[in-house]
Amino acid sequence: MQGFLQPYLEPVLGRWLYVDSSLWTVTGFLGAAIFGSRFLLQWLQSEKEKKLVIPWYFWHLSFWGSVLNLLYFLHLDKAPLILGNCFLPVLYGRNIIFLRREGTRGGRKVFAAVVGLFLIGGLWAGLSRPKLLAEHPEELAPAQLKRAAFALEQYAKTFGTLPLGDSRQILAALTGKNDQQRVFLQSDDGQISAEGDWLDPWGHPYVLSTSGKIYVLYSKGANASFDAEPSSADDYYLAGQVK
Repeated sequence: MQGFLQPYLEPVLGRWLYVDSSLWTVTGFLGAAIFGSRFLLQWLQSEKEKKLVIPWYFWHLSFWGSVLNLLYFLHLDKAPLILGNCFLPVLYGRNIIFLRREGTRGGRKVFAAVVGLFLIGGLWAGLSRPKLLAEHPEELAPAQLKRAAFALEQYAKTFGTLPLGDSRQILAALTGKNDQQRVFLQSDDGQISAEGDWLDPWGHPYVLSTSGKIYVLYSKGANASFDAEPSSADDYYLAGQVK
């Protein structure tokens, strides 16, 4: 099964919406934090006034939180999440219009705070990523293998079969060199060698293999060799079967 909106949005907007990155993680966390904070702040204001109140900023936080959540759900491309949230920014935005008609101001402060938080999160994502790649390759390798496995499964759902050939040919098929020119695996900058190999965190080529409905993905680890002894093994291995 193809993505919910990806076949329609990707040709128009490009690949950026569906490429996994730390910035999307920041967007997801920030949207959830802003959307959830409105309830906490509303409760604190009600306790302060000793009665149930809905302060003006409740609707501004609702609007910007729902916008960020919707962007993140579009990135995930899951129909229940998108359909369940697509109308919320419109509804909250309408309430903000009513507030402005009543003379209530302050929305610019909330907008500035949201932009500031997003910039801080984006800066953190940009600065922390090289450190994470350098210091935690043992965590990155399994995550990359899972991404490749998911890409293979999506490829099989689209074309009815797994891509064939050696590691380079399989990678090429997953990264856009297929009949539909669809990208199933978006590699980070510098992750594909000049020879067309997909490199693991230690700079060694991943082994990608398919046979029938079975796929096998392999990283040789830091020592760049297949380890026969489990006690000394630092290899990463993932195998699966598509339907």
